[in-house]
Amino acid sequence: MLQTSVSVHKRLLIAISLFAALAASLSIACSGDDSDEVLTMTYMAGFVAQANLPFVAVYVAEDQGFFADENLEVDIQHAGFTGAHKNLLLAGEIDITTLPASEMLQIRANTGAPYVAVMLFGQRGDFGYAVLNSSGIESPADFAGRDVGFKGIVQAEFHAMLAAHGLTIDDMNMIDVGFNPVVLVEQQVEVYPVFLSNEPDTLTRKLNQEITVFEAADDGVPTLGVVYLVSEEFLEDETNREKLERFLRATVRAFEFAVDDPAAAIESTEKFLAEDPPPDLVHERFILDTEIENALSDLTRANGVGWFTQQQFRALTDVLLEYGALENDVDLEAALDRSFLEGVHK
Repeated sequence: MLQTSVSVHKRLLIAISLFAALAASLSIACSGDDSDEVLTMTYMAGFVAQANLPFVAVYVAEDQGFFADENLEVDIQHAGFTGAHKNLLLAGEIDITTLPASEMLQIRANTGAPYVAVMLFGQRGDFGYAVLNSSGIESPADFAGRDVGFKGIVQAEFHAMLAAHGLTIDDMNMIDVGFNPVVLVEQQVEVYPVFLSNEPDTLTRKLNQEITVFEAADDGVPTLGVVYLVSEEFLEDETNREKLERFLRATVRAFEFAVDDPAAAIESTEKFLAEDPPPDLVHERFILDTEIENALSDLTRANGVGWFTQQQFRALTDVLLEYGALENDVDLEAALDRSFLEGVHK
């Protein structure tokens, strides 16, 4: 009798286990899980096609099949020189785009645009200040009395860099120079503001100049680079949130791919570059290498690529406020959402 009782008990336990497994599978099937559903998303790079890391992450994710692995189809577009991506995002005509962190904060504070940063690339800013080695300028302290260029506006970070050396822009002759580094070669200015990822290569390799580049971050000024950007309205929709999660999983994977094998990342990128004129792949590699270096830090090594903290943005916001770049403070709780990135890195 004891053996029969044990046998019946075992059979009962097996039956209960099978029933529980069946119930669980039916629950999943009926829960609306759409992980296998192909979703579509529109990404617009904030400039022309080139090897900027936020662009490369998308090119690699598409070319290497990382988006396909996520059942995500991404329409890859470029804003060119228009700046149209800023308004297209707010109009809901694109889903995600790129913008320098400082510009994102300024637009949000000054116009109320509901931008939300979800991933950070440059752990330091993408602006520097180039001088010819023959100029005798050895530090920003030597900018005093010199002809100093700016591009449209004098950045708050530049004001802060000068302040670290006891200077203001009144101590120098400020000249709006536009976007042609030849003005430095021709000595129309003695200090030329450069985009770190490309113009130093133009000056040294293409224009055969020996230069030194100063950065505000080297003087302790908080600076940040480009972010991936969505809108508050976009995040209100659950399907959009699923799309964003898939997008960031794929682009984080592509980001890491580019760090591990930048040559292969350039091969993927080349497929998206304009063919006329033929791309200068040495220049593109310079862009990518520079941006990878600036995107890695102790913070990203500890938490994962693309990581950011509210404290980083608070420090930058304070600089922008101090030097008049912001008309109002920024609600950083609303302007930043790291939750998707946290999920990816888990």
